[in-house]
Amino acid sequence: MRFQKRNNIMFDKKKKQIEKPTAVEAQAQATPSGPEARVFTMPERYRHGAEGKMHEPEKKKKSKAQVEVKAPAAPSAPPPPPKPKTPAKKGRSTKLIVIGGLIGIIILALGGWFALTLVAEPEPVVVVREEPEEPEEPQVVETEEPEEPEEPEEPVEPEGDPFATEVTPGVDSDSDGLSDTEEDLVYETNSRLPDTDADGFLDGNEVFHRYNPNGTAPGTLIESGLVVLYQGQAGLELFEFSYPTVFEMEEIDGEIVLDAQTGEGFRITFEEKAVAVDLVDWVEQEVGLEDYVEDTTKTGLPLVQSNNLLVAYIDLGSAVLVFNYDTGIKARVDYLQTLKMMINSVELVGAVAVDETFSEPVEVVDETAL
Repeated sequence: MRFQKRNNIMFDKKKKQIEKPTAVEAQAQATPSGPEARVFTMPERYRHGAEGKMHEPEKKKKSKAQVEVKAPAAPSAPPPPPKPKTPAKKGRSTKLIVIGGLIGIIILALGGWFALTLVAEPEPVVVVREEPEEPEEPQVVETEEPEEPEEPEEPVEPEGDPFATEVTPGVDSDSDGLSDTEEDLVYETNSRLPDTDADGFLDGNEVFHRYNPNGTAPGTLIESGLVVLYQGQAGLELFEFSYPTVFEMEEIDGEIVLDAQTGEGFRITFEEKAVAVDLVDWVEQEVGLEDYVEDTTKTGLPLVQSNNLLVAYIDLGSAVLVFNYDTGIKARVDYLQTLKMMINSVELVGAVAVDETFSEPVEVVDETAL
């Protein structure tokens, strides 16, 4: 709109310049060119007595000077329109308004909270009423009766398993039933191979059945020289069992002590028993063992073991052979399979008969065991 108005003003100025007469033309129009001629327009013979009148030529109207109309010059290129003013961004102002509103709400909330906490409710007044004291009852003096003499306490017998030491099993790297200590020190087997001699039987299983785990089948432990045979007497019974050659054996006051030289060992003793008494009944009555495992040795002798398998009672008839695993200060069981091997090797080889005439025991050898 402003551009169009500006163009109209410029066009009017051009038009006025074109219509304005020049200086020469203006002077010619102001000064006549010469005396005006007056001519009788009608001859006298044709007037018929009429007076002649001078006919004055009409004054020529001043002709307007021709104005040369020039075509208006082509309008110059319009100046670039002014850049519209970009309105202020509303996003930032809106964020500021929202933030200000949130701050105001938080301030109001904090003020309300402080107002509620400061205006504490009045604590209820507790009225304590003192109750009247009751009259004391008359005390009755009781006559003391003579105390009865206390009965002497009976000695408390130890209950449960006499071998109650908490122990941990030995390390068995190849899980063949033999601990690494047994394989390295007793049976000369590979603790990384479960079947050292590759005969299809685990090393621990072969030891349990008294076979050589590091030799060709059917070699036994006795034949290999890895164990030795011990023969002894329990009451009237003659027996024998095998134990590892590397163990040191010593007899002290009727007790057999086997030293494994690694802080562990075994103690073998015997207790007399009536032949007619069952082994389980004898263990419950004489030992007081309540939790046990009932089994049979590989030679067919009745066997009772504690739950941790570290104490074994073998029925020999008129005596009970007792194997006791002594862990010492180690509290680790490295020779459990060796204990099972020794238990399975126990055999009766004879008995001692009593000669009533001379009252001296006479050794009777069981020929079937030879």
